[in-house]
Amino acid sequence: MRIVGMIFGVVTICIYAVYGAISVNDWAVTAASRLPLDTTIAEMNRAGQNYSTSGGIIFAVLGILLALAWGYFVSSQRLKIRPWAAVATWGAIIMLGAPAYFFASFANLNNVGDTFYDWNSEAAFAVGMPLYIVSGLALVLAGGALLLGLLRPRTRLGSLPDGH
Repeated sequence: MRIVGMIFGVVTICIYAVYGAISVNDWAVTAASRLPLDTTIAEMNRAGQNYSTSGGIIFAVLGILLALAWGYFVSSQRLKIRPWAAVATWGAIIMLGAPAYFFASFANLNNVGDTFYDWNSEAAFAVGMPLYIVSGLALVLAGGALLLGLLRPRTRLGSLPDGH
């Protein structure tokens, strides 16, 4: 069960990272401008505004690296991370994806807004909404796991706290 949980956690973090990268570099930009990506980039260049794929690429690379590191630490036999700690750290990674996504997408969307006076900021926000929702749910899950871990008695079932 631990391996299945680890694989699920790594895959979900990677999906989050890739979805966020595509959103930053393409979907949010085209949603905001209401034009195809090539046309949007050409208009931005004509207006002296930059378009860069750096934010999305960095978002994806860091997300995948965090996923792999989390998977390694959770599956490590030497570290023996407790299940509640694994869930809490997974939730923290996903939760922190929302502010990371916001900052990764800021430059391109700011430049879209500077290029197109009638840009659709609501459409751009809607593209990122699944990430914000998943991050909010991860916050609840991480908090619950942390709370369970902290409140859980330190004794094994069937033994008394004084060792008898």
